[in-house]
This record gives sequence, structure tokens and C-alpha cells, in this order.
Amino acid sequence: MPDAHLHHSKSMSSPSRVVAIWIDWYAYHIARFRGIQAHPLLADGAQGIELVGGVGVHAGLKFREEVPLGLPIETLMPNSSWHEANKFALAAKLWRSLSSLNPEVVLVPGYYTLPAIAAALWARFHGRKSVLMTESTEGDHARSMWKESLKGMLIRLLFNWAISGGKAHIRYLERLSFPSRRIRHFYDVVDNRYLKDTVNVLRLESASHTGFPEPYFLYVGRLSGEKNVDGLLAEWMRYREQGGSWSLVIVGAGPETDSLKAIALASVFAKDIYFAGHRTFRELPSFYALAECFVLPSTREPWGLVVNEAMASGLPVLVSNRCGCAEDLVESGSNGFVFDPSKEGALAALLTRMESLGPSALDRMRIRSLEIIENYTPEAFGEQVASIAAA
Repeated sequence: MPDAHLHHSKSMSSPSRVVAIWIDWYAYHIARFRGIQAHPLLADGAQGIELVGGVGVHAGLKFREEVPLGLPIETLMPNSSWHEANKFALAAKLWRSLSSLNPEVVLVPGYYTLPAIAAALWARFHGRKSVLMTESTEGDHARSMWKESLKGMLIRLLFNWAISGGKAHIRYLERLSFPSRRIRHFYDVVDNRYLKDTVNVLRLESASHTGFPEPYFLYVGRLSGEKNVDGLLAEWMRYREQGGSWSLVIVGAGPETDSLKAIALASVFAKDIYFAGHRTFRELPSFYALAECFVLPSTREPWGLVVNEAMASGLPVLVSNRCGCAEDLVESGSNGFVFDPSKEGALAALLTRMESLGPSALDRMRIRSLEIIENYTPEAFGEQVASIAAA
């Protein structure tokens, strides 16, 4: 009995225009897929493949939510986690699924796993369009010249197109000698419409649905080392010591949860630090709705989709310059500020600055966030995929 699970009724043997592959599908993967489906060129020929239905690449943490019924998405190993799954078996299942679907365009998540390589090779062997979906930047990791040279040769061999996040990601692809004319954009998008509409309704209601006193700064994300939440706590405490009054709400879970709570508990400002735990995408608008400002302090972050979410919710944003989205989404002084997370006191100064702004200035920043993020939609991603299909 095969363990693949189908979320749809359409025959998987039907020819497909586009197949999108991701390891485990989160809410933003669903949004991207709906963006593909929304394009008239792709609407009847879009299929999705999810590799595993259990815990994904973040060992021990399951961020995947149930895939909505009715979507043409196949889960190859629904009961396996990414780390448990036999990658050779998974690559073989993926090859067979692609052979059944017979797509013209294959959207591949990265180049560094066996299933991804298998998907790219399937497309190349069958004369189809192999598309690398990537949000890597040069600053993500320490780079060595010989490894970068090999990587460049590998991705040029495996892929004839790429879809990336923004300016920093395009520069990195070009540095790897990937042809500029074959790079498309708007990979990093979320369900803007749901967030905006839900937040607007919640702002008209009572604050009781969160239980957190306003005003507050908000962080959403995993509680792990590269997210630098301990650095955020230190800077927020500095800001409070300098006379600041806004609270701090931290939404998320991860390996550093206990140590971060211990840091907070030891602070004289402990009563104004709130840990909300992991929340589903559908629960997040309650937190975005009542925040004054969103903060992402990461020391390494390929993009930072939570910044998209915050901006779609109409929030000003403070974003680390290590985040891949900073160059594209943050206009300094207009909808937020970019800071260096390694510079002591830099974030604290911005927290103070945000509190010092009057309501009209904050409202202008909110409006500008909404204007900027309007360009980063699932439909924009779908348009880029369609341009590859039509090329």
C-alpha cells in the first residue's frame, strides 16, 4: 500500500503545466501555490508535491499545518519527518510522481538535497524547464572560493531558470554566474489579503483577545540562536532602562525557549515581557493587530517572511541588516529602520525613536508598509512562474 497521500480528486496522471515542490508546506507555501493557480495561463495545470507530512527541516518543531482539502497537492511520505525519511526512497518517489504528472515546468526548492537534485535532473533529462527557488544570499554563511565555483557550476547544470527573493539574492545568483535574464522575482510572499482583512477587523474589536497590554513591540519567529532573540531582550531592557515604556511580546517556540524565559524572568522588567508560544498562521493576526511595531533582530536570515506578514498587517518594522528582505522591504524613516544587530545600543535607540513618534507619524509608516508590501503578493509570484512557462 503506497504511503503517498492526495489532497485532491484530479487524476495525478493528467499532464501538468507546472509542478511546485516543497519539503513540507506551510501557510506561505499554500499562498504561493494559490498564486500560481490564480494565473489564467496556469490555472488548470498546476500541481503540488509535498515531500513529507511530519516535522520538516527544523528538527523537533512542527510548523506544518494541514493542507487545505481540494488543492491538487500530493504528499509523498505523509507520516515521515524530514530527518527520518530515506532520501533515496524519497527521491525515487519524487521521480515517479514527476513522470506521472509530466510537467512542463518543475519548481525545485534549493539544490542541496537528494530529492531536489532528482527533481532538477528529471526536468533536464526530459527537456523540461527546471527552476531553482532560492532565497540564499552571499552573507548567509562564510563562503570559500572553490566551493562557490563548484556550486555555480552545479546550479547552472541543474537549472535553466531561477526565482529568488530580492536584490541581495539576485546579486548572489549573478556572482555564481547564473544568467541574469533567467532570474525571476517575488519568491518570498505571504497571504497579504488574509492578514490585512483579518487585522482590520480585529483592530475594531477589544484588546481582550490577546490579553497583552498595549502598546507593545512584537517579535514572531523561532526561538533559536540565529534569530538573536536574546539580543532583542538585551536591547529592549536597555531601552526600558533609558525610560522606554512599551512592552515586548514574543511569539514562537524553539530550542532557546527556556533560556530566554530565564533571561526575562531575571529582569526587573519581567512583568512587561510576554511569551505567547507557538501560534498557527491563523492565530497570528491577533498579535499583529495590536502591536505598535514589529522587530526582527536576526543575525542570519535568508529573507524573513514575518516582515511581509507584519507589513501586510500595517505595521512599521525594525529589521536587522542581516535579513535578506531588509534591502527590498524597508525604506529607512518611511516604513521603519534597518539596524546592525552587532552594534550595541543600535536597536535600543530605534525602540526609543519609535516610541517618541506621534500617532500621525506612526500612521504614515503603517500606510507606507502596506503600500510597499502590495508589490509582494502570491499573484506576483504566479506571474513570474507564468513568464517562465510562456518563455
